[in-house]
Amino acid sequence: MKILKTTLFVLSLVSVGFAQNVKKVEAKIEKVTVFLQQAQMEKSVNTSLVAGVTKLLVDDIANNIDGNSILVEGKGDFTLLAVKYSPNHLNNKINVLQDSIQKVQADIENLEMLFAVAQNEEKMIMANANVKSEKDGLLPEDLKEMIDFFRVKLTEVGARRLQIQRQMQPLKDKKIRLEKQLAEVRNNALPLGQIELTVSASKATPANIKLSYVAYNAGWSPNYDLRVKDVKSPVAIAYKASVYQNTGIDWKDVKLSLSTSNPSVSGQKMELNPQFLSFYVPPVVYQRNVKVAKMEDGVAMAAPMAMADMEVASKTVSVVETSMSVNFDLGNTYSIPTGGQPEAVEIQTYSAEADYKSVITPKIDLNAFLVAELKNWEKYKLLSGEANVYFENKFIGKTYLNEQSVDNKLKLSLGRDTRIIGKREEIENFKTRKTIGSNIRESFGYNISVRNTKSETIKVVLEDQVSVSQDSDIEVNVEDLQGGVLEANTGKVTWEFDLPASQNKEFSLKYTVKYPKDKRINNL
Repeated sequence: MKILKTTLFVLSLVSVGFAQNVKKVEAKIEKVTVFLQQAQMEKSVNTSLVAGVTKLLVDDIANNIDGNSILVEGKGDFTLLAVKYSPNHLNNKINVLQDSIQKVQADIENLEMLFAVAQNEEKMIMANANVKSEKDGLLPEDLKEMIDFFRVKLTEVGARRLQIQRQMQPLKDKKIRLEKQLAEVRNNALPLGQIELTVSASKATPANIKLSYVAYNAGWSPNYDLRVKDVKSPVAIAYKASVYQNTGIDWKDVKLSLSTSNPSVSGQKMELNPQFLSFYVPPVVYQRNVKVAKMEDGVAMAAPMAMADMEVASKTVSVVETSMSVNFDLGNTYSIPTGGQPEAVEIQTYSAEADYKSVITPKIDLNAFLVAELKNWEKYKLLSGEANVYFENKFIGKTYLNEQSVDNKLKLSLGRDTRIIGKREEIENFKTRKTIGSNIRESFGYNISVRNTKSETIKVVLEDQVSVSQDSDIEVNVEDLQGGVLEANTGKVTWEFDLPASQNKEFSLKYTVKYPKDKRINNL
């Protein structure tokens, strides 16, 4: 028996020595780094630890996160033992709203009870108001005294009822608002997660913990406003971002950083697999009735709202360039609710020198397009994205800025230049088709002209093309380009020249195609 008591005493000491304290702590989001897809949220925890092992429970963690991305840093005399993430915890916002609704409902019920008491009191007063007439011995003096008494009582009760009604209506309105918010939260909010930090301290100590993790369902995309005052002025580029997030957590007054990196894209180097050859066997094709949906034409494009001057905002942005990406640390704090509309964020404004040219391809379109060519555009850290184009303070349309271009110049299409007119006509006496032995030779010729109806000299880029052979039995011979530059692999022919005001310039393009007469040629 004595041995048993000793054993129990030792076990109790061991259990006390390994007892764990469980403590819920609040962690406020301080900074969010938004990648092109996904976002890293940084939280801070300030708490105090007792001696021994403590489990710190951090609620309001996004449900859909990368569990491997959790990073924990701490300051204090303690040791981090374990980190555990648990999804699908009940949304605390729902609990808060439900508690608020219950409290408001209790206040409403209390006022309704007081209102019912006042109503019953009024009925009792009115029941005693059936006084006897003078025939029953009621003197005029007594009647006047009784009327004054009932007037005072009814006024007192009526005032109390009115006061209760005035107190009750705002509470009813508040309850309706809370119920609406609760319905929205239930429809839109994701269930939240929880991070459990197990720490050990040899003595009581304060602890400062930095916690970060990467959440899905968030990101940003670039878009631009391109403003050109005239063809003698630089291009004003307003670099903007559309930030979205559906992490289940509202970002309130957080520092925001936009990164051009994309963690969702694998960084693992791809390997080449063997390319095995075999004979092609055509598959059996079964006929099926398929309905093809067509997109309706005639959709009007509305001009976007003009953005305010962003020069002030650009001064507060810090650009941090790493070996793999660029981060834009925005100076202001932002509040972006979860599940809402994408938030427009201003990043930077640039003034870029550009060469303006009217590019025209009469084979496709008889009007020219005004194009701005930006030099050294890499220094602006631009990403591919849609751009609104404004020329001479008017919205022209939309274009696409392609940062994947391999050219050393970034070309921006600024819209149609209808005052530059092109023309393309076949040269009838040159177009022939002759059989020479086992081959056919066809000749093609075009007169191409450009007219400048403006009152000033412009730079023109005229584009056309010759056919390109993909078979050794097909021969293409260029006979006349009149100074045009030919890209052999694409067949594109380009002429660049200055065209004075109200002047016209004409070029000829001639080439022949020879191929076996027993073969049929595509795209000729």
